[in-house]
Amino acid sequence: MREKILIIGAGISGLTAGIYAAEAGYEAVLFEKHTAAGGECTGWGREGYHIDNCIHWLMGTTPGTQLYEIWKTVGAVGEHIKIHRSDRMYTSWLNGRSLTLWRDIDRTEREMKALSPEDAPAVGRLMDSCRIAKKVQIPAEKPPELFGALDGIKMMKSMSPALKLFRRYKGMDTRDLAAQFRHPLIRCVLSDFCTEESLAHSFPMAYGNFVSGDGGIPEGGSRAMAMRMKARFLELGGILREGMEAEQILLDTKKGCESSGKQGDSKRAAGIRFTNGAVEYGDYVIPACDTSVTFGKLLPESYMGELMRSMYADREAYPVYSTFQTAFALEGEQDPIGSDVILDCDSLRFAPGVKARLTVKTYAYEPSFAPPGNQIVQTLMGGSEELYDYWKELARDPGAYREKKAELAEAVRLELLKRFPACQGRLRLLDAWTPLTYERYCNAYKGFYQSFTITKKSAKQPYPSARINGLENVILAGQWINPPGGLPGAAISGKFAVSRICRK
Repeated sequence: MREKILIIGAGISGLTAGIYAAEAGYEAVLFEKHTAAGGECTGWGREGYHIDNCIHWLMGTTPGTQLYEIWKTVGAVGEHIKIHRSDRMYTSWLNGRSLTLWRDIDRTEREMKALSPEDAPAVGRLMDSCRIAKKVQIPAEKPPELFGALDGIKMMKSMSPALKLFRRYKGMDTRDLAAQFRHPLIRCVLSDFCTEESLAHSFPMAYGNFVSGDGGIPEGGSRAMAMRMKARFLELGGILREGMEAEQILLDTKKGCESSGKQGDSKRAAGIRFTNGAVEYGDYVIPACDTSVTFGKLLPESYMGELMRSMYADREAYPVYSTFQTAFALEGEQDPIGSDVILDCDSLRFAPGVKARLTVKTYAYEPSFAPPGNQIVQTLMGGSEELYDYWKELARDPGAYREKKAELAEAVRLELLKRFPACQGRLRLLDAWTPLTYERYCNAYKGFYQSFTITKKSAKQPYPSARINGLENVILAGQWINPPGGLPGAAISGKFAVSRICRK
């Protein structure tokens, strides 16, 4: 009889875990609280338009890398799936001037130096770091604790460019990196992609990956990718149960008998109880959901390790962020905006912690997202955790919450018309959403769709363990054990969860 693995959460980490579990011969059963798999890698329809809610560009779309092999295995990419590759990462605007990060890094370097000749030496050093980062390969073959001697040597070789950058930027964050430049627009470009608190090597690592030829967008966008992964899981014989919200992981040394739930009472999980009263028993449990749900709801909080406990407690060392987003229908085939564009927008500051920058993305490259002859435009305003607190308090009055969303969406629309007059008479609101949307649909901690940011204060700390002390058959997966999160980290954690079970 095959051993059964129960997986909580059908996001990218859960789907990946399910696929690898099924491939390894386990009976894989995947449970999702929402009515659709994909987690935060999703999209939805409004008035004949499709709103894409996740992928701006995806690491691992280039064949020959370990990460590509994961995406290929789970059905996210493949020879039959077209990859959209933009000629630019994004364009930043400040005080009427713009600067673009091109896929052609030589062009970017020339334009940066032309913009600010006095910054030429610093620009040269930064671009050198980005060229080093082009060679970085993210290790995704097996968890470090399963390495043999040769595995360690191979990983050190593949990560040697990254280690060089880690040494170069040791003790620095993006704020420190930006301070090396005099021109405000160059400083702005750096912090438009990476928060000021993020480690200084974050920007060269990201831009280096992009200019390496990676960082494409799979055809169909986020939801289509998640649906391909779902289809792959079902094709392998996996069982997916949507609309099933886990309530508690049942603990005991004897299957079928629930314990008191105290850490010292049990060494195994017996199964899962759901909010509808159903119970499912299995040999292993993989919580592939936010760890804020795993500990304190599904399991007693006492099972949370000390490192993870400190991550939730120390906001300065491990910040999280929030966003306000909108989607607009743009009538006509002409794209007067281009993509991605990041604008200065002091007039749109509406709450504590809001960053006065507006990211605008168009989807002209994906005609299936809009009716013929039309396009969709999406915007994002970021902010600190205070932004979540603002919306949470406002939502105590549902009418005030809806009114503020509508007011802000209209302010964003007017800002777009001011910046792009060719959109006049062509721009119509489709939807607006806040951190509470992610909290409601995905149980996202503080409504954030990524994980904790690693800062100077936390840089020397290891990542949280996927194992839970006292529960030998529960293995964690998900981006919250792989900060700063994102799709690659989620997928790798799902694969590694099954690797750890197979090793047992």
